[in-house]
Amino acid sequence: MSNSTLLTFEISSDWKGRTIESFLRNQVKFSRRILRSIKKENGIRINGEIVPAWYQLWGGEHLELHLPPVVQNINPESIPLAVIYEDHDLVLIDKPPGMLVHPVKKYQSGTLANALVHRWLAAGETCSFHPVHRLDRLTSGLVLIAKNSWTHQQLSIQLGSGEISRLYLAFCNGRVKNCSGKINAPIEEQPDSALRVIGAGGKQALTRYRVIQRTDSSTLLAVKIFTGRTHQIRVHLSHLGYPLMGDPLYGTQGEDLARTGLHAVCLSFTHPRFKKRMRIKTALPADLKKLALRFGLLIHTAF
Repeated sequence: MSNSTLLTFEISSDWKGRTIESFLRNQVKFSRRILRSIKKENGIRINGEIVPAWYQLWGGEHLELHLPPVVQNINPESIPLAVIYEDHDLVLIDKPPGMLVHPVKKYQSGTLANALVHRWLAAGETCSFHPVHRLDRLTSGLVLIAKNSWTHQQLSIQLGSGEISRLYLAFCNGRVKNCSGKINAPIEEQPDSALRVIGAGGKQALTRYRVIQRTDSSTLLAVKIFTGRTHQIRVHLSHLGYPLMGDPLYGTQGEDLARTGLHAVCLSFTHPRFKKRMRIKTALPADLKKLALRFGLLIHTAF
């Protein structure tokens, strides 16, 4: 992945008389860091010719931006992936349970990052791996990955402002009393522990839920999170008294499910390049379908 990443834009007549730097700051929303790196490497081209950032635009130009390579020590591995959507800038993966999003000290292989790097190399693409958000290892569903630093910057801004909407299906132990609700409780870390707890010293965390169906002993919820705290849904539902099925940390890992009963089923965002609102959905995996049938829960009304 030693080559630069190419971004292209067609300049409209609205930008006549203004500079490329103005276009990049105000239209493309480049950060100062990204803009500096492109200027340093002479990565700006108009109609194929290298030009400075102060070049004055006329409208009708073809602008090429060559983003310098991002050095990432991720080993490529041939691992099957469920690719739901992919284009030049981003990719959405339906992550299976048991897979980490990226390597960590203890696990350097078998991750989503290893698989995607292999996929891009095999296709001859020059990309870098930038997860916009993460899912826990035992959670399945949609993960949004940016393929270059600019796309990651833009999507991270959306994530921070709440413009990215994330919907989950949650299989809970117990019969949830209220038809819908809001959990606004701060989550804090525990020293020398993977556990998170509700605590006044924690970070603000907001979760909303809606009951899809109940049985006497279980509930299927549609859950939206408005912050991205580690284990947020797991901690909040456990705090409410209805822990996720199969959750070894905050509930009981029983024979009903060998992983956490949580699936990221729908994700909405605005595409940074095309300014188009996108809504991507994925089906419930086989193990959760089986669980739903076992408990008599209906899944076709989920969202």
